[in-house]
Amino acid sequence: MIAPRTVAETPSVEQQRRQVERILASVTFRKSHKLASFLRFICEQTQKGKTSSIHEQNIGVEVFGRTEGYHIGEDSIVRSQARFLRLRLQEYYSTEGKEDAIVLTIPKGSYVPEFQFREPEVAATAGASAPIPVPSAVPVQVLAELEPEPGSRRHIYIRTAIAIGVGLVLCLAMIAGWRLRLADRAAAHVPLDQRFWASIFDPQRTTILVPADSSLVLMDEFIGREIQLPDYMTKHYRELTPPKGMEHLWQVLLTSQYTNVADLRMVSALQRIPEVDHSKTQIRFARDVSLSELKQNNVILIGSARANPWVDLFEPFGRFRVGYDPLTRVNMVQNRDPGPGEKSEYVEIGDDREHLAYGVVAYLPSLDTRSSSLLIGGTSKAGTEAAAEFLLSPDFLPFLKKISQEGRAIPHFELLLSAQNLNGTSYQSNVLCYHVLTGAPSSR
Repeated sequence: MIAPRTVAETPSVEQQRRQVERILASVTFRKSHKLASFLRFICEQTQKGKTSSIHEQNIGVEVFGRTEGYHIGEDSIVRSQARFLRLRLQEYYSTEGKEDAIVLTIPKGSYVPEFQFREPEVAATAGASAPIPVPSAVPVQVLAELEPEPGSRRHIYIRTAIAIGVGLVLCLAMIAGWRLRLADRAAAHVPLDQRFWASIFDPQRTTILVPADSSLVLMDEFIGREIQLPDYMTKHYRELTPPKGMEHLWQVLLTSQYTNVADLRMVSALQRIPEVDHSKTQIRFARDVSLSELKQNNVILIGSARANPWVDLFEPFGRFRVGYDPLTRVNMVQNRDPGPGEKSEYVEIGDDREHLAYGVVAYLPSLDTRSSSLLIGGTSKAGTEAAAEFLLSPDFLPFLKKISQEGRAIPHFELLLSAQNLNGTSYQSNVLCYHVLTGAPSSR
């Protein structure tokens, strides 16, 4: 984008404040609370004359909740979000703010914002304007002849009032239509990946992140079968008889909240997405979540149904399911309705040290179908990691462009990836196939 032309004069502090509020209230920034907080902080510090406090370390602490003295060489949150913020400002000034009188920029290499007046596109015409002719006076006698009768004067007033009222209604309708078209154009310019995350982290709803219940997998191993969703939901699994000699360990598993480090890394990465509003985001242990909460909120479920039984609630929306055969002790992805060239089952191949794993990403309607939810799972830790890495990689945006139609909502979908696993770490992941779920309601 070509930057707007500006003049050297600097707006007053009050004008700067009004411009910042105008930007933060825009469609471009309304759903990006973390970037909005970033912009508000650096602008407020500038307007208070505290530009010395606008540096990476302080922004990380004040805006992104980092601890004092955190290592900025290892944590690039401020630098990465500053890049997103500059792009979002460019987007604003190319759509909603293209007529704004004041231009706000953040120069590269600095976090201190700059405010300048936009240069008028058309200069004022020099010289005096031509005199306006004064109409000649109308004779009094003619005025008297033109004056309406008292009875008809009332009808003129009524017709005039009606005409004015109709005109006002039409003007209001035109303004409303113009604002709606402007909002639609601005929304259309928002990149698809930002729209995707804004639908998951919807500011109008709470988003619940639910990592896997790792201890549940151990309990499955002890009893030789998978604990199903009905028993998990009603807590009936607590009444199961533990294997002989395992009573103490069983009790530990029943009363402890275990999840794996890989899931926590995913949660941490998801929370750094610019569209996340931390005041509307919760991290919950799977056993502590209720069905009513999952129905009323957006959800991100991490792990397969074996470690996170709540995944089975979303089975009607999709065709992939991560399964496990306790007899052969093999993990697989089941494909309930294979398309051309697809398999009905993708089975893990290899041993614990090195094997071919599979990951599944499912972007599905929320349980009340009013918004969207996200499932990230796999046949092993490596498969789940591969699914999460794809969502946060540069490859995700081209995929969204491939399945989306211009001007339409992003469709719900599910995709299957393969990944090589070496000692629990995934590498060389590839998208094997995907399904656009046309029967599921889409979300913007």
